[in-house]
Amino acid sequence: KTQLPSLHGAISAERGSLQPMQRCLTLFAPHLKPRMQGGFVPFFRRIQEEEKKKRYRQLPFLEVSKEPSKWKAPPDPRDRRLVKVDLAREMNIKVGDRVKVLYGSEKGKLGVVGRIDVEKNQVIVTGVNLKRSFWHPEPGPGKPSIVSVECPIHVTNVVLLDPVTKQPTRVKRRYMMNGECVRISKVSGCAMPDPVPVGINEREDLWRKHEETVLREEKARRGPMKEDVFGNKEHFKTLVRLVRERRSAQRQQEAVQE
Repeated sequence: KTQLPSLHGAISAERGSLQPMQRCLTLFAPHLKPRMQGGFVPFFRRIQEEEKKKRYRQLPFLEVSKEPSKWKAPPDPRDRRLVKVDLAREMNIKVGDRVKVLYGSEKGKLGVVGRIDVEKNQVIVTGVNLKRSFWHPEPGPGKPSIVSVECPIHVTNVVLLDPVTKQPTRVKRRYMMNGECVRISKVSGCAMPDPVPVGINEREDLWRKHEETVLREEKARRGPMKEDVFGNKEHFKTLVRLVRERRSAQRQQEAVQE
């Protein structure tokens, strides 16, 4: 009678080379055997090996393959390109939402989202992260000489606030029976309020005027200074002539005395 090899016999056959846990893995997961034996196979290499096995598989007898005669190169996962993600949409943040800053020098401050930069995944929070930027385009009494503007903050550094507990929360989207999309807070489970309408920012308006007046003016190139920097050039020449005449008169007087 033929006896099938038992699990105990199979394990005892490889007892000398592998540890008990590794022996069990190699028996029930043979694809992990090269990694268990110490040889690390990269992910892209394993995909290429699988593609080669599919390409050169053994066909049954007298069966014609329907595959093309010329195969494409095996895919290389390293050639995958990165895809830009709109983090503001993923985090369900809209213009007019009240947010809290989580990190940085402005940690803990609250503000309203005034603008969202989708390309850079940054937000402008009104009254937060102010930096002195440019001279006031219309100076006058009661106006600051240097205007401060809101610098952008990365969208992952801010978080929405729960309308009930006033604590930071994540937000999910759910659809009602009439098809309306509603944002739901994960802390209290209540619906998030509608964003506040955001008007024109005064600082952005001043920056626009600064661009139209100062930044569009042509800057003077480096080189010799203009002639009228120190006043009238003819007057300067007259002063030089008088100094030279006085020095020459003093020299003549000293020569006569000697």
